[in-house]
Amino acid sequence: MILLLGLMVAAIIPVIAQVVLFGGLPLPRPLGGAMPSLVSAHGGAIGERIGRLSLEVTGPVHDIALVLGPADIARQVTEAFHRDREAIVDRIARGQLGLLWATLPGAVKAQIEGYFARAVPMVIDRAIAEIIEAIEDLVDVPGMLSRYFARRHDHLANMVETVAAPAFRVLRYAFPAVLALPLVILELAAPASLAPVVGAATGFIASLGAMTWMFEPPPARWRERMPSWMITPLLPERPMITGLYADTVANDVFKIEAVIDELIAGSGARATRAIIERRVAAIFARMPGRPMLSLIIPPSAMEGMQAAATAELLALLPRAMAEPVFAQRCAARLYAHVTARFDALDEARFLGVQRGILRGELPLLHALTAGAFLLVGLVAAFP
Repeated sequence: MILLLGLMVAAIIPVIAQVVLFGGLPLPRPLGGAMPSLVSAHGGAIGERIGRLSLEVTGPVHDIALVLGPADIARQVTEAFHRDREAIVDRIARGQLGLLWATLPGAVKAQIEGYFARAVPMVIDRAIAEIIEAIEDLVDVPGMLSRYFARRHDHLANMVETVAAPAFRVLRYAFPAVLALPLVILELAAPASLAPVVGAATGFIASLGAMTWMFEPPPARWRERMPSWMITPLLPERPMITGLYADTVANDVFKIEAVIDELIAGSGARATRAIIERRVAAIFARMPGRPMLSLIIPPSAMEGMQAAATAELLALLPRAMAEPVFAQRCAARLYAHVTARFDALDEARFLGVQRGILRGELPLLHALTAGAFLLVGLVAAFP
C-alpha cells in the first residue's frame, strides 16, 4: 500500500512542480481567480539569471553584436531613412523654421534634402560602428533581460518551460525509480513513530540524488565505461536542448528589438544618444551654405534642428529593426552562433548550464518532495 502510494506521489511530483513553476494554479474568484506561476512572479530576477547564463555560453556582448551584423543593421536603418526621407527632413526643418521653411524655393529644399540623402547614410554607418565598439559599456545584459521579462511574465514562463521541459520529462520516470527502494524500506522496516521523519528525509535525499544524477556527471574515468543514459538522462536529449536554447537566445534573449530597446531606453541610452548627437552635429557643421544660413537662421533654431534630427534617427532605429525579414536574418545568424557555442561545450559544462536554468527552482522541488513524502510517512504511521 505505502509502496504504491509512494510511487504514485513520486510520479506526480514533477508534474505538479512544472505546473507551479510555469503554469500557475487556478483559485476561487474571491481569492483572486488564479495564482501566477513562480517564474512569472519572479520574472525580473529570473531574466537577470538567464542573461548572465546566456553570456557564459554565447560569449561577450561585443561578439554577439558582431554576429547580429553591424553592416546589415546600418543598411536596414539607411533603407528606412530613404523610404521616409522627405517627410523626415520636412519635420526637422518645419518644426524649427516654420514659415521660413515653407517659403523657401523648391530648388533650395531639394538641395538640402539631397545633402541629407548623401550625408545621413555615412552618419548611420559610423554611428552603428561606434555603438558596436562601445556596446560592452552600453548594454547591461542582465539588467536588460530583468526589465524585458519583468514586463512579459507569461512569455518568460513559456520560454523557461520550453528549455526545461526535457528535464521535467525525465524526472517523471527518474523519481519513481530512485524512490522505489527507500519506499520498500519505509514500508517494511521504519518504526511507525518515525515514519513521517523517515518519509520526509527520504523524499529530500531522493530529490537531491535525482538532481545530482541529472546535472553532475561522474568522474571522467567512470564516464568512459558507462552508456550516456546512465551518466545522466539529459545527454541523449542534448541535440533537442541545444536547439531549444539557441532558439530562445536568438528569438527572445538577444533578439535585435530587445538590444535596440536597451540602447535607446535602457542603461546605455544617454551614451547612445551622445554618439548620434555627435554624428548629427557633424552633418550640420558641413552643410553647404552654412555661413549664409547662419545669417538667416538663429543659433537656437539650428540647435533645435540638430536635436530634432537626433530624435528622428533614434526613433528610426526601432522602426527599422522591427521589419520581420530583417529580424529573421539576425535571429538566424545568432541561432547558428549559439548552436556552435553550445555544441563546443563539454558534457560537464553542458549539464552545468542546464542546472543554472533551474537553479532558483531546485530548492522548491526538494521541499515539495520532502513535504509529499512526509504525508506518505504519516499515512504509514496511521494506516
